[in-house]
Amino acid sequence: MASVPNSGAAPPPPPVWDAQPPETAARYAGFWLRVVAAIVDGIALWIVWWIVQAILPSQPLPPLPANPDVEAFVQYLESLATPREVIVYALLVWAYFAFQESSSVQATLGKRMLGIRVSSESGARLSLGAATIRTWPIYLPTLASLGGTWLSTLVALIALIACLAVAFAARKQGLHDKMAGAVLTRR
Repeated sequence: MASVPNSGAAPPPPPVWDAQPPETAARYAGFWLRVVAAIVDGIALWIVWWIVQAILPSQPLPPLPANPDVEAFVQYLESLATPREVIVYALLVWAYFAFQESSSVQATLGKRMLGIRVSSESGARLSLGAATIRTWPIYLPTLASLGGTWLSTLVALIALIACLAVAFAARKQGLHDKMAGAVLTRR
């Protein structure tokens, strides 16, 4: 069969070497933007915690040791919060992050201020369970303090490493984000 001659169709355009990514490409929220959002969230949580402490019956603060060595100072710091206060604070932090990030707004107050949205890797809203997994570096070190300084320090170090991974990942995901199947994008 004979080939049909090209009936006036223009040849394809030449490739564009300096092309920009399409407008629909995801813009991931980077490390420093997330740090600023965390500072705003920390201020909001501090205000809420201050109100909660005004409601909770409290104990008088213990006196500061006269000449504290490191061990005495650590024991003093541990005595500042009762186990009940530690649990209430950890629950408050968990609820603040998990409920807001799994809600229809998909962001905490700090993230909303900076135009950051938390979603699943497919773009869907996180479930409460996934949001709970994603926020473990924030509330788990507090709960670990009930097990002693060494456990709290270990969990806090692991949490720090999980969060620092954001700075080095292509999609700006920390280990906690990957565990929850979450990404943080800018609107």
